[in-house]
Amino acid sequence: MALSGTWIAVDIIGSQLGNDIFVHSAAGERVARPLHRAKSLGLDKTGEAVVRAVLSAALEGRSIPQVDGMHIETHQVDASDGTPVGLIAWIGTDKPGPRPTYNAWILDMEAMTTRTTGDNPSLIGDGREANEERHVQYLFTYLNPEDAWNMVGGYYDALTGEDGLLIDSYWSLRPGGTWVHFWSSCRLRVRENDQRLLYGLTMQLDKREMLEANISSLVRYSNATLLLVEARHTIPITTVGRHAPLGESRISQVLEQVDLAELARPDAPEDAEQKITIDGAPFLAASFPLHSTRERHGDPVAIILLVEERHAALEEQLA
Repeated sequence: MALSGTWIAVDIIGSQLGNDIFVHSAAGERVARPLHRAKSLGLDKTGEAVVRAVLSAALEGRSIPQVDGMHIETHQVDASDGTPVGLIAWIGTDKPGPRPTYNAWILDMEAMTTRTTGDNPSLIGDGREANEERHVQYLFTYLNPEDAWNMVGGYYDALTGEDGLLIDSYWSLRPGGTWVHFWSSCRLRVRENDQRLLYGLTMQLDKREMLEANISSLVRYSNATLLLVEARHTIPITTVGRHAPLGESRISQVLEQVDLAELARPDAPEDAEQKITIDGAPFLAASFPLHSTRERHGDPVAIILLVEERHAALEEQLA
């Protein structure tokens, strides 16, 4: 039996919705597969049978079977409203090693607020307490720009997708100048009156290969500021770059001057540029809709803010 032992995290909601136990992650790495397809676990038939028996019992609230020579430990992570989100289990012949850090969260797609629970909500770095409700702007204050590009597209999927939709993303924060890396997956639950909630399970990663591509390079090397907005409800998601965080007043000034409705249309242009001012300083605002996994264009819009060189002195008042 190939079962020396590892920490396995189960997506509880995904398991309830599907035909098999849905493995979120294992040994600190992404899995995102039903148990019978989770080849990365390296289980033989006997090992899979033991893992399935233990996880099934834990998920159903039954007594966990005891197997001679096996060490079994389970831990459940619930969202702040009490919804079970993640089941974390050690099953193996070795004694349990250090457990990866897991947080659960709930995101209200109308209010665009999150509440975090679990092992260490403070990893986000925005000063939140467990169960405290905060706007996603706070969550993404220290977000890696390239991750913001991808994650806002996922939000559009959540605004348009069907109940049970799985959305996942790698992301990294840099509070206090130190990188913290995560992998998250979440399930969309669509309630009465089209109330949309995302229930997520986040695992802290030991390390991650940082992706430096389109947005990261633009923000880093052009002294630009990136503002990401959900256009349908005119909800600012985050700002990154030279002048981030812009703050509510300055974001409002930008949104009053940029036509988000035009950019959110399905047949919207690839990009649009216009001159705007922020606290009297002139900027060039380059705006374009973001791609999502479900639609070529959707409601997320990126606004790149660049100051003209001859107005650099005026720009300093924003510092």
